[in-house]
Order: sequence, then structure tokens, then C-alpha cells
Amino acid sequence: MKKLTFIFLLIFSGVLLISCGSGKGELLTERIQYDVTLKSPETDLAWWVQNLEGPKREKLVQAVITSAREGKVKVYDVMTSKQLSAGEILERGTRTELLTLQRPFEPYENYDTVIKRELQLSDISRLRFLEEWYLNQDNGKITKKVIAVCPLVESYTETGELRGYQPLFWLSFVRKFPLER
Repeated sequence: MKKLTFIFLLIFSGVLLISCGSGKGELLTERIQYDVTLKSPETDLAWWVQNLEGPKREKLVQAVITSAREGKVKVYDVMTSKQLSAGEILERGTRTELLTLQRPFEPYENYDTVIKRELQLSDISRLRFLEEWYLNQDNGKITKKVIAVCPLVESYTETGELRGYQPLFWLSFVRKFPLER
């Protein structure tokens, strides 16, 4: 499994380099950040809009998480830009939630319970990309260099409404962490 993951990561990196170009042309921006939805909640859209096919989506998310957990790439905290240890990376995948429930019998009192849940790959619904963009003025071609990727998980309010997307950590593909100048 490790060998397969390493081979996939190597192929994924090669495809990124080929598809995003080598950075030739005029630098448009050193950093641009945007989210990519991996599976669209919109059922009316064509299957390929904001979506990756199931097996490809699973391979991509698996490669990203495995790379982080096995130390194949450097991983950084989203808020502090501090490099994370293997234990801290695993901790990011664990969610602890405090729920207030009501007993099903009289006197129907409320009680608190703590639920600890491990990260499932299906929990990652978006990836945030940090890239450099270049413009070749001769042919109008835009090339991109992926600097880092951040897996995002859905975050809900106590009433079950989608609050937004919580970033787990940055996986950096460059020597110097991308948010430093």
C-alpha cells in the first residue's frame, strides 16, 4: 500500500508539473488561493462540474492525507504557519464534539456527552490550493505552479447548519513555507 501511495503521489506531482507548467512567462501573482469542491452538492449540474469522479477523488484525498501523515511533505498549521509533527497531524484529524441530549424518560433532563470522531476521507469535501500564476504574453497561455494544498472539512453549527469549511493544515510542495515572505 505504501509503494502504491508513493507511486500515485509521484505521478500526481508529475501531472501537476506538466499541467501547470514550469512558471515560464511574466509572473502574474506569487500567491493566489482558491477552494476546489471535490464533490458538488448540486445535483442539477453536469457530473464534471465541481466534481471529481469517485475513484479519482478518493485517490487524490488518500494521497494528500497519506503524504501528510507519513511525513512525505512538510505540513504546516493554517493559523500560525508552524510546522506540525506527526502527532499534531493525527490530532487534526480527530474531532471532539460536546452534545447536549435529552433523556428519553422522565424527568427528561438534559445531559452532556462528548463524542470523539476520527477523520474519514469522505469528510474532506474541498481542497484549497495556493499557487503562483504566470502569463506568456506571446500566446496568452496561463501557467500555474502549485505551492501548497489544504484539505477542508465541513463545519456545522449546533443546529446542523453548514457554518463553512474548516482547514486542517497546509501541505507544502516548496522548501520555504508559502505564506512567509
